[in-house]
Amino acid sequence: MKIYSFPYSLPSYRTRLAASLLGFNIEDQIIDLSKNEQKSPEFLAINPLGKVPVMTDDHLIVTDSMAILRYLARKSQTEHWYPESDIATAAKIDSLLSLVSNELYEGIEKARLITAFKMLPEELLPQCEMITHGALQILNTQLEGNVFLVNDTPTIADIAVASTLLFIDEASFSLDNYKNIQNWLNNIKSLAGFIQPTFL
Repeated sequence: MKIYSFPYSLPSYRTRLAASLLGFNIEDQIIDLSKNEQKSPEFLAINPLGKVPVMTDDHLIVTDSMAILRYLARKSQTEHWYPESDIATAAKIDSLLSLVSNELYEGIEKARLITAFKMLPEELLPQCEMITHGALQILNTQLEGNVFLVNDTPTIADIAVASTLLFIDEASFSLDNYKNIQNWLNNIKSLAGFIQPTFL
């Protein structure tokens, strides 16, 4: 399997983290977004959307970090990452993946584009902060008395949320008031196969 990614891309880190935690040996092909390599004919032939990450597995091409997480979990020999036979647990995981794609994207990922990459106007930052802290309050409450987000074993929901929150400093926000989240992130970092993100 190969992942086409960029070191500073948050969704790219999400897929690399998932592959490492789930025990897959992945070839990492760097696509340099700073040089617009994602718009090259060679890469557009793989993903016409011109976005990273992309994963290839033989002749299969999987785009979007959430789709890649689900694919890796289904391919894994360890069911707890995404137990589709348990529809209640799978629904909880899917709800958290949606929170990452919506609230945490609109909050942390957009704020990171403002503060770290200077790609969006600064006047959007207060809205990002409000959305972020609303989501963090929900997550902090959900983690009260729990080791992981959904049950007592990690799932791809933990990977998706953690991969975003690990970049919170680059969004100029803080987890200081969210002790449960801090403890949970330490649990994630202690998992075999955890890899640190690449920060600017």
